[in-house]
Amino acid sequence: MNSTENMNVINKFLECPQLVGQNEENITISGQDVDKLKNLFANASNYNGYLRLLPQITQNQIWTIKQQYLDYEGEMQVASHPYMVILVSDIEELDSSNSFVRVCPITPFIEMASTSDQVCADVSVVGFPFMIETWNEQPILIEILDSYIGEYYTENIPSDQELTDDIKKFREIEISNARFLNHSILSYTNDSEHSSNFSFSVDLKYRDYIKTKHMPVMHVLNPKLIELTGNEEYAVAAKTGNTITENDCIEFDNNQLPFNLEIRKKSGQYVITIIPKVEISLLNGRNEQIQGYDNSERIVYDNLSKGLYEIKSPLLKEPINIRLK
Repeated sequence: MNSTENMNVINKFLECPQLVGQNEENITISGQDVDKLKNLFANASNYNGYLRLLPQITQNQIWTIKQQYLDYEGEMQVASHPYMVILVSDIEELDSSNSFVRVCPITPFIEMASTSDQVCADVSVVGFPFMIETWNEQPILIEILDSYIGEYYTENIPSDQELTDDIKKFREIEISNARFLNHSILSYTNDSEHSSNFSFSVDLKYRDYIKTKHMPVMHVLNPKLIELTGNEEYAVAAKTGNTITENDCIEFDNNQLPFNLEIRKKSGQYVITIIPKVEISLLNGRNEQIQGYDNSERIVYDNLSKGLYEIKSPLLKEPINIRLK
């Protein structure tokens, strides 16, 4: 396969990765090759020697990105292919609970490099040669960073005067695919405009059940209830006509769930109650297990902050993803 044919294969793969290798596409690349390509990124997260200890997030670090994340609008975003990025800024705060960082994607497709692109041929850095997409800088919430890989320091290289059509096409595709990254910020911005109407909200995703529930403003007689759309609804307490207090909860008792979930907000902190008592674990966005307390009837996790959480249990077919906001 010559250089031009190779570039065409790469662009077709990135435009529609799930179709590469199928008979109806006239692409001379096997399914085994595609799997190997995807595994480059997956295996890289095991390549470093940092024993899974997550360092302080700073510029010039290389991280993998979560393959899926629950966004601020209660939708599960799933990547079409693995992502690895290099941080080109330090952390910047959005609010007391959310921060973002600017990143550039890393790609193994060094065939698509122009003379101004930064290519690293040293496989000891991430496990394979790579190119830094300096022309594809994106802001992301730090909560979608997954595994720390290592560090790499970029260089200042003069820009090209001219790009080939194949390289132009490659960059267009990569910038379009990067919407998966910057959507984490976009959904946060959209939700911020919406959230002032509520005292707190909870996004929950379990299998094909996705729901966002809102609690109206507390301690107000007849609080204003705005019109909701899609998977949104108000907590049951909002429908009673009574003044909402900290004792009221957002409840999830869907028949797909093997237990009931109650979420309250007290003194600015969140409380999750699991009923009945079952074998369960609650993890935060950094995959750290949170300790709760229990009695014969329930398990309670208190003093929780805004953010993403995951509930795991032998009773569940897959983890429950929750965002407290």
